[in-house]
Amino acid sequence: MDVGILGGLAIGLVAIVGSVLLDGGDLRAFLNLPAFLIIFGGTVGATMVTTSFKDTIRLPRLVKMALFPRVSLRPDEVIATLVDFAQTARKEGILALHYRMSANGVDPFLAKGLELVIDGADETIVREIMQTAIHSMKSRHAKGVDIFGIMGGYAPTMGIIGTVMGLVHVLSKLGEGTDSLGRGIAMAFLATFYGIFSANVLFLPMSGNLKAKSEEEVQMREVIMEGVLGIQSGLNPHMLEQRLRSYFSAKAS
Repeated sequence: MDVGILGGLAIGLVAIVGSVLLDGGDLRAFLNLPAFLIIFGGTVGATMVTTSFKDTIRLPRLVKMALFPRVSLRPDEVIATLVDFAQTARKEGILALHYRMSANGVDPFLAKGLELVIDGADETIVREIMQTAIHSMKSRHAKGVDIFGIMGGYAPTMGIIGTVMGLVHVLSKLGEGTDSLGRGIAMAFLATFYGIFSANVLFLPMSGNLKAKSEEEVQMREVIMEGVLGIQSGLNPHMLEQRLRSYFSAKAS
């Protein structure tokens, strides 16, 4: 589980709730079901129009992916595996990699690249196929990132719409008396609060989180591709290791 998401959300909620309590406020005053329905219903509806129904219904799955990401490969483990395969290829030949992959659990993307090499595909074909796979993954991830970004853009606007609707409702009853005027205005502004809160504490941070995870996976696949191409070209295992480690250093700088 990604404790960063839950921890960040908890800190944000504690800060807001704490500020209300320290100021002597009542948390029940921040509960408004109509405002909640306007913000989240309107935001999801607008997002569905902007993207598609198919992409929008993936929201629960995207949240699950953010909270429970796949076990990512560690750079040291990836480099060690690629160097080990490079040593096998130099000592026993490219075909020996087939038996090594069968005996050990290998990352599917790495296995796909090595299978192309074993099948005799030239460097251009191997690079093109692996780059296409990386591009497809980036495009798929970008949809999830964009959905939360779109929701983060619409939520504050929906909050303003909800506030205007609330004010119209309050002012329409102004002639009936002013006893509940203050409470009505306060309730109307809750919609703006919900919109700003959901955008800046939920939707936009979730978009950034998914983007960071996607960039990390893309980086790892690019390194795997370079390792496969190095194995194909017969690069010295030590030189391959240095190349891959420098690649990580360049990405981090």
